[in-house]
Amino acid sequence: LMLMYSAAEREYFWPSSSLSWEEARSHCQVCFKELVTLTPENIQTIAWNLTSGTLYWVGLRKNFSLTSNSTSMSWSRWANGDPLAFQNWYPGWPVFKSSFPKRDCCSCSCTCPTKTTSTMTSTTGFTEFMTPNVTGFSGLSENTTGGTENVNSFTDATDRNVPVTTLLPVEAACVRSPMLLPDVPDTDKNYIEDSCVAMLSFGAWVEKNCSELLPFICYEDRFIGQVKVTNVTNETADLTWLPGPGNISHYRLEVKGGKNLSEIWTGLTYGLVSLTAGTKYFVQVFPVKCDRNLNPQEVAFYTTPNKVENLKVTKVTETSVSLSWNKTAGNVDFYLINVQHEQIQMNTESKTEGNDVNNLIPGSLYTFTVISGVQDKSRWSEKSNIRKYTKPAKVSNLRVSNNTNDSLQLSWMPPNGNFTGFRVEARNARNASNDILFYMEVNETKVTVTRLPMGTEITLSVTALANGTEEGDKVTVVNYTAPGPISDLNLFTTHDSLRATWMYPESNYSFFTVKLQLDGTDVKTISNVTKPEMYFDSLKTAANYTVIVYSVSGHLKGPPVESSNFTLPLPPTNVKVNSSSNEIMIEWNPPVNTSTVKYSVKISSSFWGHSLSDTVNKTNHTFVGLKSGTKYYYEVRTLADVRSSTPEFGYRCTDAVKRDISLSMLCSSAEPLLCDQSSTKESVFIQV
Repeated sequence: LMLMYSAAEREYFWPSSSLSWEEARSHCQVCFKELVTLTPENIQTIAWNLTSGTLYWVGLRKNFSLTSNSTSMSWSRWANGDPLAFQNWYPGWPVFKSSFPKRDCCSCSCTCPTKTTSTMTSTTGFTEFMTPNVTGFSGLSENTTGGTENVNSFTDATDRNVPVTTLLPVEAACVRSPMLLPDVPDTDKNYIEDSCVAMLSFGAWVEKNCSELLPFICYEDRFIGQVKVTNVTNETADLTWLPGPGNISHYRLEVKGGKNLSEIWTGLTYGLVSLTAGTKYFVQVFPVKCDRNLNPQEVAFYTTPNKVENLKVTKVTETSVSLSWNKTAGNVDFYLINVQHEQIQMNTESKTEGNDVNNLIPGSLYTFTVISGVQDKSRWSEKSNIRKYTKPAKVSNLRVSNNTNDSLQLSWMPPNGNFTGFRVEARNARNASNDILFYMEVNETKVTVTRLPMGTEITLSVTALANGTEEGDKVTVVNYTAPGPISDLNLFTTHDSLRATWMYPESNYSFFTVKLQLDGTDVKTISNVTKPEMYFDSLKTAANYTVIVYSVSGHLKGPPVESSNFTLPLPPTNVKVNSSSNEIMIEWNPPVNTSTVKYSVKISSSFWGHSLSDTVNKTNHTFVGLKSGTKYYYEVRTLADVRSSTPEFGYRCTDAVKRDISLSMLCSSAEPLLCDQSSTKESVFIQV
């Protein structure tokens, strides 16, 4: 049996064979350490496991010099050299050889008056051996013969209250009194000159002849070693262990884990190969002595897990990055993701081959490192790295200003987080091909977009960039360039209407706005005109109208083009004429539905061969300094710029100033009697 006594870190063994004391000691020294040394602390534990009625050799003998005339003190030390500080003799032992008593006895002689110590405690297990004589113990020893050795061991001892004495059974007490010298007695028949100690099954000691064959108790200090693991990789590891005590024949190596191994080995190192990555292995190294396994040296370790493969970024947002990778060969308990940034460093764990890293800063460069780990975090794989920018945030407050017919200015507010620049694009919003009209990468938050087509609906976008590669979400705005001017504006009028026509602009446009003005005052404005013409009616006659035409694109107007023209004039109405001898006074009414106009007034006399005319802005006029009694023709016209209406005309004679005139007439004619005819006279008078 084997018993491990934890206080002393010793193990106790009961081989099944029976040997002499010397043979038993030699066996213990070879296969264990030594015959047992008994102490108050271990004797009860050992006795509890002994076979009842059996004697066992222990590591104590009277003299270790093996000579009877040795001068060394008897019973002074144990076989392992420890001093004898504890005794537990059965009453009557040890047996002393008889000798002369001394007159003044101060030694521990049995012939002296004595007093007995009371350190022995009787128990049921003990008293069953309390017989009047000790011959029965010899009988016990004689019945314990050895056979094939079988080392037995056990644990879990309990206290049996084994009787223990810490001093010799008797204590000398010298009394000075007259004593007669006795006769020299005979030697005690139980006295053994060179005796060895055997222990009864309940713990008491007796002397036995050292040559007797008895079972025996060996001990060995519990071997505590350690296996050291070095040079661990994903497939290999080197083991080193301590040498076992005594005559170790070999070591038995047991490995359990992803690979099970049982190996007999004589060295102190062993190289494990073909292991599984990321796997926990349990190693036991048993020193073997006399075909007995000593306490094993143990260690548990993980192999290094394999490096993750195909690490990639699957999704990027403004504040997160999604990672994925392939599962490593072998085993892995978890993955550690390290995130590094100039402002942030953090670790997160994942049980799967992918993970979303959140709470990041937009537009920032991060280094993501993924390593495989084992459960106790003692081994890590090689690192797999990838660098990635988070998506920049969107710009805000995108505005358009300073529109011209071929350019505009774009401005915005920078996004939250980081960015390295902006991409500005302009496209034709109405073009199915959506061709790029303008492209530029800038670092400022405003730009003038140039070389744009006139009068075009433009889609403008600004995208924040990180490192020139990672793009944020586009922010767009739709606006227009100013359209070009129309051309060839013509006005055609009647007395109460106007028709305007023009040519389309040479640029894109949405529609036209036409404005009609009279003498600089707006009369009418018409928007959303899609055709290049406009008709106005119910106008004033002889009025100066101005037409202004804009081409419109979105909310922007092109340069205005204008033209003016008069409506055709109508003649005055209700003309009245008065006269005197040297004046003619003409008055009239203006045409219907007219504004302030001018008139042309004219008179003429064919007799005198002269005419007079004036342009007036009133409805009457007087001609003076005329010839009396003269017939004058008059006409009145309404004027409109260079145009005039049809005239209102007539004649009027100035009043005559009568005078008596004597006329004599000489008539001669080649026709006979012509002058005498009355008709000839009348004709002459008429001409006069």
